[in-house]
Amino acid sequence: MPPFTLRTLSKAVSLVILAGLLGACQDESTTPEPQKEASPMYAKGLTLSAPTDSDLVDINIAAPTLAPINTSTDYVSFITPLYGEYQASQPVLEQASQSDEYWLNVTGAELNAGVQLNLSQAGSLVRIAPRGDISSGALMHAEAVAPERVQIQRIGNTPQGKNASSPQATESLVKSLVSADALASAGLADDSSALQMSEKATAGEYRLQVSQPLVAKANYLVNVKEKGSPYQLSIKAPSAIAADAQTLGVKLALSQSNNQFAPQAKLKQADGTEQALTMVKQGDEWQALVPADLPLANSNAGLSEIEVTVQTQVDGRPVQRTVKTAFKSYVNSASIKPEVLTVWDKGVPNQVNFELTVAEAGRFGLSGVLTGTNAEGQKVAIMRTQAATWLTPESPKLKLMFDPKLIQASGLQPPFELNELELQDQGQMARLSFQANALVLSR
Repeated sequence: MPPFTLRTLSKAVSLVILAGLLGACQDESTTPEPQKEASPMYAKGLTLSAPTDSDLVDINIAAPTLAPINTSTDYVSFITPLYGEYQASQPVLEQASQSDEYWLNVTGAELNAGVQLNLSQAGSLVRIAPRGDISSGALMHAEAVAPERVQIQRIGNTPQGKNASSPQATESLVKSLVSADALASAGLADDSSALQMSEKATAGEYRLQVSQPLVAKANYLVNVKEKGSPYQLSIKAPSAIAADAQTLGVKLALSQSNNQFAPQAKLKQADGTEQALTMVKQGDEWQALVPADLPLANSNAGLSEIEVTVQTQVDGRPVQRTVKTAFKSYVNSASIKPEVLTVWDKGVPNQVNFELTVAEAGRFGLSGVLTGTNAEGQKVAIMRTQAATWLTPESPKLKLMFDPKLIQASGLQPPFELNELELQDQGQMARLSFQANALVLSR
């Protein structure tokens, strides 16, 4: 065996080092370098879909003139789970009502002198209700009318065209009397009294007169209801109207009649004030003209009302009807900017950050429905999301949250969509905009 020398040791060490280098090269070729794990949350900018003709979107904004009724500055968010195939819905923009009755606002002096009633059928119900009055600065409530002090007489011609030589007696025209106490026990506690007309009180004109001495300026409401009448006055009108509108468009129709008529209208506000409005026919609509200096509302706390009365003759019968429709007056105080920032968590949407254009500081809310896509390609509802907070022109951002766990549990796949995006001004309690298909959430 050859002697172990320094040269031999150096050679051995070199071989070990070389073997190590070769092993290292082999490891690099077969085992990749570990990579850092990507963050599960990220943000992505998206743009809202272009509004369609059926959407409600107005970018022209103005500051409200009435005091807000909600001034909370807290941020709140609510999520409601939804299930099943998505059923699209649209906001109710128009409301309809119909009437088989009419109302007369009269004074005590007019009741004592006699007021005319138009009846289109026998068996009509006539109610007299005292009303309050604050015109003197203090509340004055009219006294109740004793039903036995009410007189009803037919006037003018009979329905057959024969002149009535003498008025019919009240006793033969009235089937029954109902006192204020009896109506109160039935749930109508407004000091009303009522008369049920008899079968002898057929269609025609009548005079209603009260022999009980009444305060001349006291206010009363006379209500004539003709239950089951074929003559129904119907109205269709917007449920929300811009506060600066100069006209209010309504559609009117009287069933069983093609008669032309000239309706009378008045605006009634939440505080009880009333204003007569001129009605003009335009196409198939009537336009109620609003004076330029007349606000449609004096408070954000209530609704305003249009009351329309029609008088006409149908087959020789006098027909009178009053119909009412309520609406919300609002100012378009904010709009949504189309550029939004979405936040994603593990591949599913977590929230959408919106920026608004705001006319002045106020409380605003957003809501929408998130949908996903099932294996058959159908849109399926996942959740409804709502959020609200206090915004200013300098700080106009509002986030709409999603629940990633609900999305994952649904098993639905992209595309995810935000539908029924609605913007509300909670200070006015008014809808400002609505977009049916607002945003496709792409990763």
